[in-house]
Amino acid sequence: MSSSILTDSWNAVSKHQGHEPVTIIEGHPKYNFIVFVGSPVIASDLQQENHLVYASETSNLQFLCSNTHPSSSINPTAFSLFNSLHDKVKTSSEPETSSSSANKKKKPIPYIITGRGLNGSIASLFTLWLLNTLDLTKFKLRCITFGSPLLGDAALQQAVSSHPTWNSCFLHVVHKGDCVPRLSPVPPYKPFGTFLLYSESGDEYLEDPESLMKQHIHENLEAVAENKKSQTFDYKYDLERVEKKLLERDYEAGITVQVAAAGRQQQNEGFSAMTESIVEHEHDIIKQQREEFDPDEELSERKVYLALMERYMKKCRANGEGPGYYDSFKNAREQRDNGVDKYKTYLTNYWENVVDDARKKPPTWGAPLRHRLLFAGTSYRRIVEPLDIAEYYRRGRKDYLTRGRSKHYEQLEKWLEDHSKKEEKDRPSEPKGENLTEDSCFWAHVEEATRSCRLLDRASSEQEKLTKFEEYAMDLIKKQKVSSDIFLEKSSYMQWWREYEEILKKKVEEGSQPRPSELVNYMRDCCYENYG
Repeated sequence: MSSSILTDSWNAVSKHQGHEPVTIIEGHPKYNFIVFVGSPVIASDLQQENHLVYASETSNLQFLCSNTHPSSSINPTAFSLFNSLHDKVKTSSEPETSSSSANKKKKPIPYIITGRGLNGSIASLFTLWLLNTLDLTKFKLRCITFGSPLLGDAALQQAVSSHPTWNSCFLHVVHKGDCVPRLSPVPPYKPFGTFLLYSESGDEYLEDPESLMKQHIHENLEAVAENKKSQTFDYKYDLERVEKKLLERDYEAGITVQVAAAGRQQQNEGFSAMTESIVEHEHDIIKQQREEFDPDEELSERKVYLALMERYMKKCRANGEGPGYYDSFKNAREQRDNGVDKYKTYLTNYWENVVDDARKKPPTWGAPLRHRLLFAGTSYRRIVEPLDIAEYYRRGRKDYLTRGRSKHYEQLEKWLEDHSKKEEKDRPSEPKGENLTEDSCFWAHVEEATRSCRLLDRASSEQEKLTKFEEYAMDLIKKQKVSSDIFLEKSSYMQWWREYEEILKKKVEEGSQPRPSELVNYMRDCCYENYG
């Protein structure tokens, strides 16, 4: 609000009224404009309460539908106009990336997508399409609308609001004297983004849909339809006033004034209660936004905790004699084990949020995580999941893979597999030797194999499980996809191997097995040579 971005946007809209449906204004020192003009507002077009159309009905907007939001619906008039303009908009208005090294060093110039009334609704749809299409590390997008009606239903609201980077791109400016924003019937229309509501009496930012609906921005539809001034409302004067004033106004007083400006009088019954409710709710929203999860900003901090975990791993090796960090954490007998739970909790909370946020993205986004996050998540999974496994079996449980594994580990592993299939050349380097065991569930397999050894006399089916584990372990060892930690003398794997070797020796002596297994022979001949 300390800049002139709102007045600049309104001037761009005013300047190009009556021109082609889409206009780009080049040469502004701070930003480029994509202006939507030329589509008049007709009240009947925006009051089709029972005729919303599904975003899935066009390939241009299918990205608004996902597993969590499968049925986003949009006003049919805005929907139709966007589809009719889409190809032209795409070729004439889509931001382009320069390949010159000089431009790569410069910060990207923001693009402001704007429009008033119904054109603002089209601008919102185009912005959503750009957010889905462009690499947002190279472009900055903002959508500023003036007096625009609400665009879609609760499912659309949820689809947009579930992505902070999407939702924060939208600012909708609405004056009480402009009746067009109140043409959308409630229900089913719902708001998304941030709203700047103002009148001659006061102004207020509202970033939460519930607070917005409490402000009664929707009025009697018959009265709205009769108001001819709504088509020509001029925002310029009030925008200049708001820009000068807004930073100085008192927060709670501003809400109180705006509630009054929205049509309620202070003597009306329930006024104080409603004002108090809005103030409290908005404070909660602001607090939540201050704590908003941003994976990129928090990744560097979480790397510190991952480095502390790696230091813990080295301490547990104890010059090649210690049990390794898996068994050390499982037994939790040393001072070095103190504090590891804290690091594990911080890292797990962060990556659960990353995965949850990425899962909400529509499937047409392609890769749910950028390479940087995907590879960092792989390192996290291979370091931290063994600790979850250790804790699981320390409590006497069994069948971690089917009963105890967190869904976010499964999702990170699946995304890595998908990425490896699609982009072989960009695969992360395979962990070898003293690095990380590639399969983060390795120790769960070891625990189950140990259990099978102890049940072997009572259940012949356990031999089949042990044979499968032999093949699994043999494959990892031959390909050097296990950490040298597993061969430490006191590790659970070495304990299993010794126990299993004795079982096989006994079977050879009894004549029930003609020779030791390939794994036992390989372990004897090669493992210390390969892993030292």
